[in-house]
Amino acid sequence: MEAHLGRAMWPFRWLFEPRRPTSVKGRTFLLSQLLGAPASALMGSFCAIIVLAVANLRQPSSLFEALLVLECGLAAARFMEWHSRPLRLSRSADGSISIGPSVCLSLAWCGLQGFVAYTLLRGGDPVLQVLSTTVIMALLGPLCARNYAAPRFAMLLVLLCDLPFVAGAVLSDEPLLSLIALMTPAFLVGAMLILAMFHDAMLTTLEAKEENKRLAIHDSLTGIFNRQGMDEALGTVVAQSGRTMALLSIDLDGFKQVNDTHGHGAGDLILIEVARRIRANVRETDFVARMGGDEFMVVLRNIDQDAIPFAADALIEAISDEPVAISHDTVATIGASIGYACLPQDATTTVELRLRADRALYAAKDAGKGTARRYRSNALSSHDRACQSAHLLKAQTDR
Repeated sequence: MEAHLGRAMWPFRWLFEPRRPTSVKGRTFLLSQLLGAPASALMGSFCAIIVLAVANLRQPSSLFEALLVLECGLAAARFMEWHSRPLRLSRSADGSISIGPSVCLSLAWCGLQGFVAYTLLRGGDPVLQVLSTTVIMALLGPLCARNYAAPRFAMLLVLLCDLPFVAGAVLSDEPLLSLIALMTPAFLVGAMLILAMFHDAMLTTLEAKEENKRLAIHDSLTGIFNRQGMDEALGTVVAQSGRTMALLSIDLDGFKQVNDTHGHGAGDLILIEVARRIRANVRETDFVARMGGDEFMVVLRNIDQDAIPFAADALIEAISDEPVAISHDTVATIGASIGYACLPQDATTTVELRLRADRALYAAKDAGKGTARRYRSNALSSHDRACQSAHLLKAQTDR
C-alpha cells in the first residue's frame, strides 16, 4: 500500500523527512510503513483499557470514567481507520492514501497515554503505578518499531508518552520514583540511536533496490535504456489527443568496419559517443535506448507530425557530422540510417509501431544509408522481398 502526506500534514512534513535524501518512490515507501501493523496498535489500546478499568474499580471517579470512554473511542476510531484504508485506496486518484488520519490518531493516543501515566503516578496507588509503568515501558518499543521509517515522528510519540510519565513520577509521593528522571535521558538517547540504525538500514536497502532496478533497465555501456527499459517506458506512454508519438529505429552505418579494423574497444567508444549525441539532440521527455549491438531507438513523445522528419535528419547529422576520436591520433567516421513510424497514424499499438519502424529502417538502408524513411504500407524493402522470396521458395519445395 502506497502512502503520501496529504495536505493537512504538509506543514509538519519535517517530522517525516528521511535522514538522507531519497527518491520520490523511496519516500512513498517510507510513509507507507507508518501504516503497518495496525493490530499491534489495537493491542496497545486493549492494555490501556484494562489499566483504566482497574483504576475505575480501585478509585471510582468521573475523571477515570471519562478517560476510559475516550480510550474506547480512540480504539474504535483506529479500528475504523484501519478498515477504511481499502476503500480510500480505491477512491484515490494516484493509488496512494494519506497518512494523516493514522498520524493524528497516533498522536492523540500517545498524548492520552502520557496523561493517564501522569495521573496514575501522582495518585499514590502502588498497583496503578506499577500497571501504568508497565504499559508505558511496554509500548515504547513497539512505537519505535512501527515508526522508524520516520525517526522524528517516532521520537515525538515516545516523548508524548514518556515525558508526562516522568513528570508524574517526580511529583509523586514516593521520592525514589524521581530516579526515573535521571534514567530518562539515557533511555531517550538509546531510543534515538536504535531509530537511526534501523532507519539507515531501511534507506540502504531502498537505495540498493533502486540501483538494481536502474541497472536492470539501463545499458551498462552507454547509460541509456536497454531493451527492457524501453519496453517498460513504452508501456507507460500514450500519445496525447491531437499529438503524435514517433518511434525512430537507428542503425549505425560503417560501425562493423570500425569494429573489425580497430577492435571492440574502439567500437565501445563509438557507442558511448553516439548515445551522448542522441541524448543531447532530443528532449528530456523523450526516450533513448540501445537495443543491442549498434541499434538504437528513440521515442519522440507528443511531437507535431511535421517536425518528425526534421528531428530524424538532425539526429543523422549529429551522429555523422563529427568523427569520433578512438585514440589520441585516430578518428573514425560513422553514419546512421533511421526508420520511423508514428502513433496513431501508422500503428494502433506500440508493438505494431516498433515493427513498422524497423520495416522503415530497412527501407532507409535500401535507399543508400545516411537517410531517414517513414513507414509506408505499400513500400517493400529488400529485407521484405528477401523474406517473401524465402517463403515462396519454401512453399515450392514443400510441394
